[in-house]
Amino acid sequence: VGEAGMAAMRTRRIEWIGLLQGAAACAVFFLAGCHRTPAEQAIRETIASMQKAGEAHDVSAVIAPLSDDFIGSGDEGENLDRKGLERYLRFMQLRETSIHASLGPITVGMQGTDRATAEFTAVFTGGDGLLPDDGRIEHITTGWRLDGSKWKLISAEWKEGVANR
Repeated sequence: VGEAGMAAMRTRRIEWIGLLQGAAACAVFFLAGCHRTPAEQAIRETIASMQKAGEAHDVSAVIAPLSDDFIGSGDEGENLDRKGLERYLRFMQLRETSIHASLGPITVGMQGTDRATAEFTAVFTGGDGLLPDDGRIEHITTGWRLDGSKWKLISAEWKEGVANR
């Protein structure tokens, strides 16, 4: 291989090194961009943390994601603001020694960049012994608003039974 061939190989090597460095830089920027949780995932994670907190009888953690202007309504005509829901959960905590919630798939729908809805079915059971004394199936529709960097629950509607989709 002559001097011209060596120069061409050096040029290709430099091009490959540049290409690899560029690819590495893109990978770093891509991974840095993945650090931020997408809105849908953040809402699902918040719902899951509320479920776990409810089962652990941690009412404060269940209430934490609720906005100050939260409003909830059920199929029996009950309307609860944030404080009303907190009182209801504290009552249930005293009434049921064990509370369990199983959630179905959560469907998140975005409305712009700062509003969303999430729908799911939940099975709630509770009781004093090893086996549950009672249970309910609820279809729940929630409304969410981005408040700074956190998603806040602004509304919830629950209806007994499974929704027809």
